[in-house]
Amino acid sequence: MSKYRIDNLAELARQMAFTPQDLRLMQINAAEDLLHTIDPTKAYPPEFLTFRITGYHPRTRSEEMLAGLAVQHDLGLLIEQISDTLDVRTDSLSQPVLAIEDVTERFNVTSKTIQRWRRKGLPARRFLFPDGKRRVGFLLGSVERFFSGHREQVARGTNFSQVTDPERDEIVRRARRLAVQCGCCSREIARRIARKLGRSPLTILHTIRKFDQERPAEAVFPQAPEPVSDIERQRILRGHRRGLAIALLAKRACRPRSAIYRVVLDERIERIGRRKAKFIDDPLYHQDDAAQVVEQIVAQEELGSGARSEDFRIPRDLPPYLQDLYRTPLLAPAKERALFLKFNFHKFQFVAARRRLEPQFAKLRDLQELEGHLKAANDTKNAILRANLRLVVSVARKHLRAGVSLMELISDGNITLMRAVEGFDIHRGHRFSTYATLALMKGFARSVPQMLAANRTTPIADYMLDSVPDRGERLPTDRLADREHVGVLLSQLTEKERSVLSAHYGLDRPSAVTLDEVGEQLGLSKHRVRQIEKSAFAKLRQSTATD
Repeated sequence: MSKYRIDNLAELARQMAFTPQDLRLMQINAAEDLLHTIDPTKAYPPEFLTFRITGYHPRTRSEEMLAGLAVQHDLGLLIEQISDTLDVRTDSLSQPVLAIEDVTERFNVTSKTIQRWRRKGLPARRFLFPDGKRRVGFLLGSVERFFSGHREQVARGTNFSQVTDPERDEIVRRARRLAVQCGCCSREIARRIARKLGRSPLTILHTIRKFDQERPAEAVFPQAPEPVSDIERQRILRGHRRGLAIALLAKRACRPRSAIYRVVLDERIERIGRRKAKFIDDPLYHQDDAAQVVEQIVAQEELGSGARSEDFRIPRDLPPYLQDLYRTPLLAPAKERALFLKFNFHKFQFVAARRRLEPQFAKLRDLQELEGHLKAANDTKNAILRANLRLVVSVARKHLRAGVSLMELISDGNITLMRAVEGFDIHRGHRFSTYATLALMKGFARSVPQMLAANRTTPIADYMLDSVPDRGERLPTDRLADREHVGVLLSQLTEKERSVLSAHYGLDRPSAVTLDEVGEQLGLSKHRVRQIEKSAFAKLRQSTATD
């Protein structure tokens, strides 16, 4: 299930779940009315949203501004979740309720198109339908209002007018040429003609199939090759990942290059669609000249920031491979703010461009734009990370303990630092070093005890294993001494502890067994066997420490 992106709306949804039913219905209606007015390119104060939904003015005011994209997403989620608590029957309402299949049939679109419209602000509620099942539905008035306000956005996905005879002839002519001369499959034919004529691919498919049924002797689709199967698609993608050229893949698959190109393009679209990108919004991002302003801010800070001598001061006791981290200068406050502004702006651009993307009409340049935003965001993030890697070393050195290596701590701290970059908000007025230091200290407080426990257990286990008689060329007296020493160690344990260690480490048999197998032999769970093993090692540690 989707999660809220805005804490204010998540908390409001929790409060609404406990309000009286009549008031809850009024608030859902108000939220749906608000959703129709939200502009995804603008930002909104939290108090405005609360007032529009509940009618109450919050006592406290926040300077935070919420991105329209996130507000649109969370309002749709709030409406659907809260409506699920009302048990409203469709036959009890004064206006019709359309199920998803009703909308697809009425407007000649696919269910995927409906899902895209929902992401663009089409409100959906959960109703009890006459068959007794609870499903997603749309109020007819809300659907019509959405269409009236988003005609340009959904024009390609809908078919409000019937296909005329001249238009049908043009569709058939183009389809026959693509099938015979270009070797395009039915799916590619529909996609290309839809993009050219401004119709939905579903409309094109329906028109051609109807023509084929009415005139089987002149049918178009029988002349087209079969669409690429899932097995063939995976084979093409594996070859492309190995670096094979499109022309070679087309030759091997006996397909036109356009079909191979489309398979590769669709895979990139799916991969980009799965990419998560959470950004910290800023009112600047919603200005028309935002890109130029952000670049000017970054360029200005780069010109005005000079490295100081103390920025390159290297601790003497560091190994050479860590001293290189100190050759990257620290970020001045203004430069740090500029980089975080740029980092979140590129993620904002990626989210906005992906939202505008129509997968069925996407071209290579559309994907290059999206991937360009991701690369720019990643490059900016790396610049921030490089300037703060010395911070990880500094905090890690303060958490060094016997039995834990510095490189273990640095590796763990680098992961924490990456997460800190993603979550840092420049609008709160703190330096990133302060925020990251707290995150690192919290992370080390959790991970250092785990490292100590793991590193204490491993040497003892290794010692026990090393003490087991082997099959090598060792003297009989040595093997006898090993056995006697292991026997002395095991004699200090309970019978159950001896059984667990002997079975798990193969002390009394040719081979060791897993904890699951030990549990089966002793009639214990794997968790209980692990507890017994830890207790046994604790006794052995205490024994060896006093010897």
